[in-house]
Amino acid sequence: MPTAMVDRLVLILGAFTGTRARLSLAELAEATGLPRSSTHRILQQLVAASWLERAGADYRLGLGIFEIGSLVGHRNRILAAARPFMQELSRPQWVVHLAILDGTDVVYLDKVGGGFAGRLPSRVGGRLPAHATGVGKVMLAHSDGDVVDACVARGLRRRTTATIGDPLDLRRELDRVRAMGIALDAGEAVPGVECVAAPVFDDGVVTAAISICAPAGRADPSSARTQLLTAATAISRRLAQRDATERSGERLASMGA
Repeated sequence: MPTAMVDRLVLILGAFTGTRARLSLAELAEATGLPRSSTHRILQQLVAASWLERAGADYRLGLGIFEIGSLVGHRNRILAAARPFMQELSRPQWVVHLAILDGTDVVYLDKVGGGFAGRLPSRVGGRLPAHATGVGKVMLAHSDGDVVDACVARGLRRRTTATIGDPLDLRRELDRVRAMGIALDAGEAVPGVECVAAPVFDDGVVTAAISICAPAGRADPSSARTQLLTAATAISRRLAQRDATERSGERLASMGA
């Protein structure tokens, strides 16, 4: 999308505030300084995308925007619950990742580590193919079959010689991950780097994964797994406690309404 169009979208969506939740075409053109014809065309596109909706002759924010906002809030909630435990796990030669699954990719929400972190291609907000990473495999193992099918259909591109490239091998690996409760990455994403990953549960569903990565042979596998599983369980428990607190607050609010 051209930068000029992005700027115009930002102007139009930014015109909606708490005190100006409904705006007409004329009001939006005046608030943004855009030509009326251009404003009308962009508004039609935003309505089609459910980012805005018509309210008589006016416009207001649509469900699409609220869905995006809820996703951001959900990710921030997971990040807030996980960060203290990630910092506890961090070592000079360990890099700790927190990631979620988005389609057939993992998206990294956080990365904590020392100098070794600079050797890894992962970055906050960055993506890697799920089948090639420990965090990705542990989330695929707990996903619906159609998610794994989509991974296979996209093609299991190899990042290294160790990356799983055969669909049958991937499905067998995911079976092993479910049985063990953790996923291992032996140089599948980055040569010479080993990772162990564990699932993070939210309301009984795996919504994220946490991993420890280190140079091959530089971490005690047994110790890393034990500490990682302890951290993953603690994060899941914290999310459950926050869910319970929020539900309790909602019930109290409804009783007072």
